[in-house]
Amino acid sequence: MTNFGGRTKNIVVSSIIASRPQPEAHGPDRAFDPNFATTLAHGLEVLAAFHAGEEQLSNAEIAVRVGLSRPTVTRLTHTLRELGYLRRSAKGKFGLGLRVLATAYPLLASLHIRRLARPYMRDYAAYAGGTVSLAMPFGLDYIYIETVRMTDSIAHLPDIGFTAPLSQAAAGRALLSLYTDDELTAYVARTKRERPHESEGVETRTLPEVESCRARGFAMSIGEWRPEIFGVAAPLFRTPNGECVAVNCGIPAFRFSPEQIESECGPRMLGLANAIRAAAQLS
Repeated sequence: MTNFGGRTKNIVVSSIIASRPQPEAHGPDRAFDPNFATTLAHGLEVLAAFHAGEEQLSNAEIAVRVGLSRPTVTRLTHTLRELGYLRRSAKGKFGLGLRVLATAYPLLASLHIRRLARPYMRDYAAYAGGTVSLAMPFGLDYIYIETVRMTDSIAHLPDIGFTAPLSQAAAGRALLSLYTDDELTAYVARTKRERPHESEGVETRTLPEVESCRARGFAMSIGEWRPEIFGVAAPLFRTPNGECVAVNCGIPAFRFSPEQIESECGPRMLGLANAIRAAAQLS
């Protein structure tokens, strides 16, 4: 067992899809792309309309969320139900079907870093009393591909599939530290274009923290995403396909002071990242 310090408690390893990914914005030229299947895109938008914690939506509610007419949504939900991607309740509302989970399984199974990192993540979760996750970029957001948590850590328990903005959390900043300068410039430009409400924070907080992460090896977010959670994260590597991977821990604010997050949890997070990288190289 890797010694990150602290006491060991009961750990739960998460392995279910828990949060709706945020689809990337449609490019301005897709209307003129002869190979772009608009109907397929609309069907996927219907699947993406469901939020974590919301079990069922009506056709009318889905239509409002995806910006399509109700007759169009009715045809889409009927088709998705027939294929097993949606299920319908006795009241006529829809929820995601198990076919969605089955479709995601081959992707999860191909991410071997999840299995390699899990023991080390478990040890850090025991030390910090928080939730340790592996994250990858997902447009302007990041998405969790693995999560290990304490059963009694915090009320908010993110899981595999959870997404949040790159700009606001330690995980996002650690991922951005792996970007090239051109990629980082493109990220800033896209944020200004698609999420202007985030752009000021990107310039004043996110980019300086990215530079700090590059210098010291870990990133922090002290209550910026959720006031009751302190975040610490470290970049891991880029995959052969160029995708970035980082590890982070969301820690209840009452467990450590901001000073301890920087002086104690940060260096231990760097040690966690080094251990995961070493395991990946040996596999």
